Amino acid sequence: MFKNGQKIAVLMATYNGAKYIGEQLESLSRQSCDMFHIFIRDDGSTDSTVQLVNDFAQSHPGLVTVVEDGEKHLGAAKSFMLMLSKVDSDYYMFCDQDDVWMDSKIEKTFARMQQVEKDETPVVVATDLKVVDENLKTVKESFNADLKIDVFRKHPQLICVRHVVTGCTMMFNRYAKMASLPMSDLATMHDEWVALCVHFKGGIIEIIGEATICYRQHSFNTLGANQATRGIFNRALARSGREQFKSAAKLLKREFGLSFPRFLLYKILYSWL
Repeated sequence: MFKNGQKIAVLMATYNGAKYIGEQLESLSRQSCDMFHIFIRDDGSTDSTVQLVNDFAQSHPGLVTVVEDGEKHLGAAKSFMLMLSKVDSDYYMFCDQDDVWMDSKIEKTFARMQQVEKDETPVVVATDLKVVDENLKTVKESFNADLKIDVFRKHPQLICVRHVVTGCTMMFNRYAKMASLPMSDLATMHDEWVALCVHFKGGIIEIIGEATICYRQHSFNTLGANQATRGIFNRALARSGREQFKSAAKLLKREFGLSFPRFLLYKILYSWL
């Protein structure tokens, strides 16, 4: 177990990210809030990612801890959740290797966390994103504009059928961590899993209507922005058809007691709002 000496643990999962990771790490070093420590776990990179991480850690002493466990090729979701299980902190943030964080991202997210947090209540605070291309040129000012966030605020059940919380914007407290571990073997995405656990276990999900991150779309993740707007139903169908759709329904039923008819009802009701 790694004990975080700061309030906030930034968890970064890396894999063959040498092309962009330098810009992301530098954006972390420019944060206006200094109450955080970065934990980085590599998933078996074959490019220069690990060397770049080590170089950054050496040039920023005390800012980075490299998590080494001998495991490889777990995939992003399991890599993030493994780090979450190994790091003891008051608050956590997931960090992708290829984005760029705006300088006040941590400060603004933590400020909202302090406003909404209640004793022993699982809390997630997320923000909007600015979608950019691989050269950081703006593609879309608001990623959340397509996610029906206003509908979610009125009808939290939307979270069952649509992605409304993006992992790279999240901050969550230790009670949200406790609610989310261990991750179900049916879950495919770490951010959706944490958000669903907080929702179904009586927690708070707060979404700030301001972009705090440049969400980079490139050849390896160019479908990310489009896929996320489709919700569990359509994304499951797009990925591998009926079996994936059944898996999503099975996750919600087995882990949270949501029946298949209610899952379909939510999709029908909230897709038109």
